[in-house]
Amino acid sequence: MISKHFSFERSVELLAESKNFYLVKIDTKGNYIYMNDLFINRHSSFYNKSEVRSAALALHPDDHATSYQTYQRCVAHPDQTFAATLRKLDGKGGYIITYWEYKADIDNDGIISGVIGVGHDVTAFESRKEHLRFLTETLNNLAEQQSHDLRRPLANVLGLVEVLKVLGDDSEQVKEIADKLIQSCEQLNQEFEAFMIRDLTEKPQ
Repeated sequence: MISKHFSFERSVELLAESKNFYLVKIDTKGNYIYMNDLFINRHSSFYNKSEVRSAALALHPDDHATSYQTYQRCVAHPDQTFAATLRKLDGKGGYIITYWEYKADIDNDGIISGVIGVGHDVTAFESRKEHLRFLTETLNNLAEQQSHDLRRPLANVLGLVEVLKVLGDDSEQVKEIADKLIQSCEQLNQEFEAFMIRDLTEKPQ
């Protein structure tokens, strides 16, 4: 998203009025010294155009370390871009999941003046993943319960087959029927195993 030669001035020209992408600049003290309109509107509980405020103010507490480490990487390697997924508090007790790419901003004297961040919401994608996991677990529990309910009479059939084999010890025909019944029960049991729903959120190997 951010190229090596992506300057702050150029980023403002491109993204100041963006309806899809956030644009921020963080100074060397960790404060937002620039936020585009989209970012301010989405985080109006914490930021406005007239105040310089800490970039950590709306950050989920568990993501402070990731944010700090990403900033330090940008400073240590100013010619590189670093990505981070950060949760931003929404001011309503929840949070917005955002994906960012950060790069150091260097002034005309070659001094790092801060870090530029370009980001966008990925909340919908994360929520869908969590929803799929919930549905998978629910359906698996249902399938497991149904499997137990069906396997109980299946176990009874297998028990009766064993009795049949004993009673028909002298009859090859009875033994053949019993063996076929056992084979059918085993196949049915395998079908139950295959019926279990796999986690839809996992990537195929």
